[in-house]
Amino acid sequence: MQDSDDLISVLTQDHHDLQQLRTELDYLTEFDGLRRSLVVLMVAETVRHSVAEETYVYPVIRARLPQGPALVDHEVTAHRRIERIMRSLSRPDLTSSEITSLLAELDAAALRHARAEEEELFPLLADHVSEDELVVLGRQALEAKEKAAIRRSLAEPGCPMRSEHIASGGTLVDRVRAYLRADAYPL
Repeated sequence: MQDSDDLISVLTQDHHDLQQLRTELDYLTEFDGLRRSLVVLMVAETVRHSVAEETYVYPVIRARLPQGPALVDHEVTAHRRIERIMRSLSRPDLTSSEITSLLAELDAAALRHARAEEEELFPLLADHVSEDELVVLGRQALEAKEKAAIRRSLAEPGCPMRSEHIASGGTLVDRVRAYLRADAYPL
């Protein structure tokens, strides 16, 4: 478990972990194969994080916060923008410079999204949801995160996310979403 198991801490740590992964990608410009593998991991982890927010945060925001539905719609739009960039980034025919350009675009969109959540949305959530409930939700999110185990799954030789369907590139985001919805974050 983390230092704090409340939902806000769990998701904020995810933001930091994803930013660290993105930073690591900046240093791999000379190692194309490794860089592409790390891009696949980053896409999978980003989708896992988005699904966690959609499963544990957005229903609470929609139900409890003033203007909750509008806030959720805004956040979902940000997720879709990020996923659109990741779909482009997952194409197998990209040049190194195209990857660099898309990573910069992704970084800007993800940073805006994370800052908006951490500076605006999460404080509102903390004001409208009890600490005990945030801890319960955070522990549920951590359990689901463990079940999702994207890194472990991607390392397995027969991993369905590494199959020929994924190698085509365009469906990585959708396949990770489907995998998570079936196993870790069932509706």
